[in-house]
Amino acid sequence: MDAVFFNGRINTFDPESRVLQAVGVAGGQISALGDSDQVRSLAGSGTRMVDLKGASLFPGFIDCHNHLMIFAYLLNGLDLSSPAVGGIQDMKGLVKEAVQVTAPGDWIRGSRFAEYWLKENRYPTKFDLDPVSPDHPVIFYHTSFHACVLNSRALEKLGLTKESPVPEGGIIEKDPRTGELTGVLHDSAMMEAAFTRLFNQDLEAMPAEKRVAMCARGMEEFAKVGVTAVADALVTPASLAAYQETLAAGKAKVRVYLMPEMNASRALLSSGIRTGFGGDWLRIGPLKIFEDGGMSNRTAAVGTPYLTPSHGRGLKVLSREKMIAAVKLAHDKGFQVAVHCQGDDGLADTLDAFEGVLGPDSENPLRHRIEHGGCLYPDLLRRAVRMNIGVSTQPAMIKVLGDGWLEAFGTKGVKQLYPLKSMLQAGIKVGGSSDCPVVSHDPRLGLQGALMRRTAAGHPFGPQEALTMDQALRMYTQGSAYLNGEDRSCGTLELGKQADFTVLEADPREVDVEEVDRIPVVMTVVGGELTFKR
Repeated sequence: MDAVFFNGRINTFDPESRVLQAVGVAGGQISALGDSDQVRSLAGSGTRMVDLKGASLFPGFIDCHNHLMIFAYLLNGLDLSSPAVGGIQDMKGLVKEAVQVTAPGDWIRGSRFAEYWLKENRYPTKFDLDPVSPDHPVIFYHTSFHACVLNSRALEKLGLTKESPVPEGGIIEKDPRTGELTGVLHDSAMMEAAFTRLFNQDLEAMPAEKRVAMCARGMEEFAKVGVTAVADALVTPASLAAYQETLAAGKAKVRVYLMPEMNASRALLSSGIRTGFGGDWLRIGPLKIFEDGGMSNRTAAVGTPYLTPSHGRGLKVLSREKMIAAVKLAHDKGFQVAVHCQGDDGLADTLDAFEGVLGPDSENPLRHRIEHGGCLYPDLLRRAVRMNIGVSTQPAMIKVLGDGWLEAFGTKGVKQLYPLKSMLQAGIKVGGSSDCPVVSHDPRLGLQGALMRRTAAGHPFGPQEALTMDQALRMYTQGSAYLNGEDRSCGTLELGKQADFTVLEADPREVDVEEVDRIPVVMTVVGGELTFKR
């Protein structure tokens, strides 16, 4: 036996929901479970003994929808989040400071702003940024990552002009008086400029050692908060290469379930590879398809217009017909499908597409899933249940983004958003996630949000859909493992499963919900090895 973790509260989440005292590890897998004396008696002279000192050990927390590589890429960028940034003047001040330490021509990046957090209650534009950054391209990512702002130098670098065609499912904003670009891009227009080109070009241009260092640092940040595995929901060939390099260098800290973006995966579709290809640390998961925009920037495709300007009922990145064709293509090639969809109008099209390959009733053997599903209203929920469609959800968004959603949907409307309790009661498989860097990658905030259902300003947000802490914990373990197709190897603590553990100083079920985000992470363990220790 390689290691024994003893003198703790071992929450197995197995079919009997056993709570034990010790777990033994051999070859990266769980080899023993029981009381401390029993498991310690199996140790040999070379066994590493880890005294948990009464801490609570859980199956490793799994973030089943995030953007770890983008998070790592932006770690050195400007933090534009509230309350530190309260207005556009604050943003300009940060750019001025960055200009002083950035070589002319090099990019200045910032992220995590939202117009409804700014006192001006509008997007910054190139007209705001140009005077303080005439020689530097600047890009600011909206906290939803469904929009961005570019200054004139950035627009020039990316070849965008007022004559540039608007891609399907995108918006390129223009000044209504002059027709000039404002620098604000939404959805597929933003994706094409900021990710298809800028992000991927930057990754490809980096020396390999810089890519590895960047990726390893991002993984370390996830390990610090108890995460043992992630699903990166926007993988491109460039980011896949970086993950492989990091693993080969022995610097991987979390397991990665890869979600290649479908438009970047034509070669993959014709390769014969399918979902499940890879190893324990790096595995091909579903193909990611975008159906609509985001609720935070009011471009999710909804049936009833938003209460705030300026996008009406949002937009569809793919028409219903194209969505059906895309899902069928991926399904026929043996890929699990993960559809980004938030609005009820978009969800209807998504469920039509799933029904086209599964029929109205199905066990859904490839585990096709919905990413987000914010407006999964009762009629849509019933359809998802009949096809066994899983949903990855992000409860931490309720606090961080909820006030913006209140503005867009109204008090009555938000009562139906992110219906976590209804989904679980109906039998939907629900996984916990962050969508980081949209919100923090810390799962403790997600656990807290699933129970509190309260915005940052203190407004209730559909409290009737709150979960119990036990339900929330299982969502970030069993639920995420199921959605990732990894439930045979993780998500519960059982003999032969991976020795992936999250160890907290206290059990979140026994702590006031207001304190859950402050429970110390004692250690994170992947394959029996420490990836983080306090």
